[in-house]
Amino acid sequence: MRKQSVVLAAGVAVLVASGCCKRPEEGGALKDTGGNDRPGSAGPATPPGQIPEIPAGTSAPPSVAEWEAGHPVNTQGANAIPSNCSMKVVREWLKVNCSGKIREITNMEGFGRKGVDYFESVVPGKHADFVVRLRKGSALKMRILRDGPHSASLFVNWPAGNPRPSIIALGIFNG
Repeated sequence: MRKQSVVLAAGVAVLVASGCCKRPEEGGALKDTGGNDRPGSAGPATPPGQIPEIPAGTSAPPSVAEWEAGHPVNTQGANAIPSNCSMKVVREWLKVNCSGKIREITNMEGFGRKGVDYFESVVPGKHADFVVRLRKGSALKMRILRDGPHSASLFVNWPAGNPRPSIIALGIFNG
């Protein structure tokens, strides 16, 4: 029994040392939720800004390295994209990040269960990070309100009969 405990402790130490399975840090952005060995994001065939193919099935949230290599996406027109915001897709996951004088998040619809279907890290006055699982046949929306001009409004629509979402748009919201 003692030998099993030592092996288990060593295994946990290796995982922690490798940076696996990090969670949101207090006051910080989302960190690696690791532990996923599935293939990465869409290949180079999809131009930046356009929606890549989304694989069937579900997977664990992407690691930090996968997000860094993720596919940038926004179907919103170039002149209507809020400053200091970005979106990336990795597998069936979408990450939305906005920085600046974040005030609050409102009008969240269609996100599912927190901690399972979506993860968030919101630090008022600094940033808002959202990671959400995209699901066929669903629509998502939310607003990221900032002090001053150019808050952001997210809208995602994935019709049940389509192989990928038809809209993944993060636009300027002045309201």
